[in-house]
Amino acid sequence: MENSTLSNFEICNPVKVVYGVGKLNEAEKYLSARKVLVICDPVVQKLGYVDVIQRIFLDCDIFGGIEPNPSCKLVNSIVDNYSNAQIDGIIGIGGGSSLDTSKAVSALLSNGGKIEDYLLGAKKFNSRLPLVLIPTTAGTGSEVTNVGVFTHESIKRPMTSDKFWADVAIIDPQLTYSMPPRVAASTGLDALTHAIESYWAKSSQPYTEGLALKATKMVFENLTNSINGDKDARNNMSLAATIAGIAFSQTRTTAAHAISFPLTSFYGIEHGLAVVLTLPKLVLWTYPYVTKKMDELLMYLDMKDIEELSARIEKLISESGFSTRLRDYNVKLEELEDIAKVSMEANIVKLTPGDMKYEDVLQLLNTIY
Repeated sequence: MENSTLSNFEICNPVKVVYGVGKLNEAEKYLSARKVLVICDPVVQKLGYVDVIQRIFLDCDIFGGIEPNPSCKLVNSIVDNYSNAQIDGIIGIGGGSSLDTSKAVSALLSNGGKIEDYLLGAKKFNSRLPLVLIPTTAGTGSEVTNVGVFTHESIKRPMTSDKFWADVAIIDPQLTYSMPPRVAASTGLDALTHAIESYWAKSSQPYTEGLALKATKMVFENLTNSINGDKDARNNMSLAATIAGIAFSQTRTTAAHAISFPLTSFYGIEHGLAVVLTLPKLVLWTYPYVTKKMDELLMYLDMKDIEELSARIEKLISESGFSTRLRDYNVKLEELEDIAKVSMEANIVKLTPGDMKYEDVLQLLNTIY
């Protein structure tokens, strides 16, 4: 049954967003620091973006060893390496893994301790170093959220902190022009999932719903061309990803992301693909609980019914070069129960419309096997 009563809500997103082609060259406007630590992955370091930052901030240390799905061990090692380096500003540049790691490092260098202390709830961050985040992909939205996801004991675990909000997010779409098609596809599908999950989440608000609607439409209109390397489409996808990020920074995500954690942790399925695999079936599952809201989305997207939306998402996955079946990712049928159990451990499942139970997740997994 859909609840039509407007609930009270709060909005807080203190990140200053700077958007535009070439804005990386203006980074000095947004960070006052004597010694900067730049955090990125090896690919981004080779592309020359870090060279631009080094020309702007003359006293720079570079950590270029970020790996996908950063582990607590990696985060702690960075903090150990730079704890006595007199760093007073952090720039994270890259995909979601680099940005999430930058959030944690900026807080840990200020507070001390290990990331596990905070991830598992034993401690809370009280401060952080000045932080600028610069995405080079169009999908994660991490630059505008207070969420970080870290691998602990082989499982991806999300955490939120008020100290994970960046001071500034610089969205320079030009940095996404170098994305390979597969990265453009998977990160774009992540943005789509962020938008739709934020839209239907139990925690959604009129403010976030408008953002989520816009982001969803922008992804449908631009993702295919973005994958093919069209620069205008990549500009639009950069904006769509950030808009979706602002939306889910207020609402959090739901079951699609919860189920993605074991899919990535156990099978190495890249994040954007892992979150979108369940989305075609989830839009059908949630529809009875948020019918009016989803009908408004369908009208905005000019789709006739929820089945068309489900089919369009599935088609977008396939056209992006990915299979929609779990069996094609080395998932065994007998392992679905374990996937469902781990999925239910994520609190964000509770934000899914309806009362999603273990049996519902297991049935959903079977339908896409």
